[in-house]
Amino acid sequence: MDSIGGKSCLEIWTEENDKLVTELKNISTHTANWTDTLRQSYVSFNKLLEKIQGLPPTIPSIPLELTILSNAIVLAISLSDTIHNDNSLVYQGFTRGLEAYGKHFDEQDIMKLCEMIFQSISDPTFIQAVHQLIYLQCLLWLARNQLEKVDAVLHMLRERSSSASGLNVQCDDVWQCIKTGNLLEDRSGSHLVLAQSLNSLGQLIYTCATFLRGLRKVEEGNYLEAIDILQQAAEGLCSKKILAEIYTLIGYSSVQMGRPQTGLQYFRWALELDIQCFPALYHAAMVYRQLEMVEAELEALYHLYVVLENWDQFKDSNHAEPQILIKPEQLVRIPAKCHLLTNVNQVYVKHSLARRYLQIGRTEEAAEHYLDLLASFFEGSQQEIFLVADCKVPRIPEIYLEAAVALLQCQRYNDVITICEEISLKMSGLLSEELTFEIIVNEWLPKDCSERTEIKAVCQSSLSDYFSESPTQCATKKETLNYILWMASALLYQGQAFALLRNNKESITNFSRCVNLLLKVQVVGSPDSREPNNQIDTLKANIMEIKYLQKLKSLAFIGKGMQLAERGQEREALQNFQLGLQACPDSIEAMYNLVQLLWKLKRKDEAVSYWQRYHSSTKATAEKVQQECTSKKFPLFLIPHLKEVSTSEEEAVSKMLQAHYICHSKEKSAVHFLRPTSYS
Repeated sequence: MDSIGGKSCLEIWTEENDKLVTELKNISTHTANWTDTLRQSYVSFNKLLEKIQGLPPTIPSIPLELTILSNAIVLAISLSDTIHNDNSLVYQGFTRGLEAYGKHFDEQDIMKLCEMIFQSISDPTFIQAVHQLIYLQCLLWLARNQLEKVDAVLHMLRERSSSASGLNVQCDDVWQCIKTGNLLEDRSGSHLVLAQSLNSLGQLIYTCATFLRGLRKVEEGNYLEAIDILQQAAEGLCSKKILAEIYTLIGYSSVQMGRPQTGLQYFRWALELDIQCFPALYHAAMVYRQLEMVEAELEALYHLYVVLENWDQFKDSNHAEPQILIKPEQLVRIPAKCHLLTNVNQVYVKHSLARRYLQIGRTEEAAEHYLDLLASFFEGSQQEIFLVADCKVPRIPEIYLEAAVALLQCQRYNDVITICEEISLKMSGLLSEELTFEIIVNEWLPKDCSERTEIKAVCQSSLSDYFSESPTQCATKKETLNYILWMASALLYQGQAFALLRNNKESITNFSRCVNLLLKVQVVGSPDSREPNNQIDTLKANIMEIKYLQKLKSLAFIGKGMQLAERGQEREALQNFQLGLQACPDSIEAMYNLVQLLWKLKRKDEAVSYWQRYHSSTKATAEKVQQECTSKKFPLFLIPHLKEVSTSEEEAVSKMLQAHYICHSKEKSAVHFLRPTSYS
């Protein structure tokens, strides 16, 4: 090498490398210009590397060249939010090393390239520089979740080093070797300076690889083994952020093993390390829900929402310890599909808050959260608002309907009308006035008949054109059932809101529109199947969408009947109550209103007869039990309407009818009119 001022170029380059590394190590990670300093150092290392690579590689210069290359890669990883494919840099360094020793390699496989280097070159100074690049290549593989490649190259290194160091360990102990620093030891006598030591790089590999191995076990459902592996990861070189995620996974695994209190303890530890660890907050909220600790759940959900809302301010607040340039969280890339540490968004959390407040009866708070949520939807396109679904939240129209329920219970009737009108306008564009929707029974199936049911939509307008325009959302004709369900629900709530505003005319109009829409859905037998009617009835009971629609139809008839009765149109009201009972034979609301009106019309014996048949029928009792068992499957926006008649109201009517029956019955026998108490 040429000399400058009495020093060789190699000596000058070595001093320049050492100076740059020293400057890095003397800078605190908490300084305001930390990132700018790293960027300047990265540029300086690259310029130095360009000087060396401007000359052919030589045996004396190649260890320094690979060391400078390693330092440049370390800074590139440290500065990058997304690890790019830097295999080319490592590969280029290895091939220049072979060139210095007069050897060549034509394949692209880095593993084979490393094997060739180890087999053909024994210079300890060069091999030490190769080890540095191999460790960095392991980090790049980890960033792409390629654990198998990391495992393979580390086993290769262990097999090479075990005989030289006198180790006698099994292959399964390779992770313990890298953790303790025994996998690679500096036996070259080299004084070349690295920006991040070989030992810290090894510990970084150990922590990240063990974390990813534990995460895989969690996803596989092997929670006991996952906890053991993750606890090992926690003993490695962890930043607070990655340690918080490790504790979150251990907590989640503990919960899945039936240890909720242990899980909560780990979630608390995670939050002590990183108050913005939203996966720990989310899973803690789910445990509180499981334990029915409502206030704690709501507090966790609220804090989670605040964290997500301010995430841009918080996401860069965590740094690794000083002198650790590469943070573990830069290498641990959680798969997007993983539901354990990702996929918690503001919409989901805000909806969870609103939903929980609605479920526990705190409707004022529920309504405010729902209105905030609906306001946020208008930031996107209207098409997406009403058609795009998220796996963690209900369909957007269902959220609108839940909001309408909350507002209805808060007596904010005009807001209910506005929200429901929005749903009606959107849905009416998807439903044709000429639409006839039929469910064809092809084969009698006693248990799960819905799987073999053909759904046929006959449309004489542009609905089929809409299907072709949006294949993702309208892939099946069964989606049309959802449109009908949502629009019918909106019309029902509008009718109720107008009724509570004493606007009988508009109320009756909306209830009628609801009924007319629901009458478009018909369950019919196939022309050549000859199924008996009772089999078709069983089919209706086994398709949940049909149960929803039948319940809605019953509620609409009841609502319309009540409004007609207020206007003195008793005959029409009576007819609607009977139709409501026909639509949903186990509806206590329909029966209650029907009997009350018959009593008012002095048709007392008829009222007694209806009530007696309703409560004494074995079939009705069985249907009531089924209703109690399946009501939890109904959407939240329908559940508040499933039990509108209170027990005291039912008891009062029963006593009144029973007294009339005893007074006018010739046998004077006591008859029980109440439902069995075990069903209440």
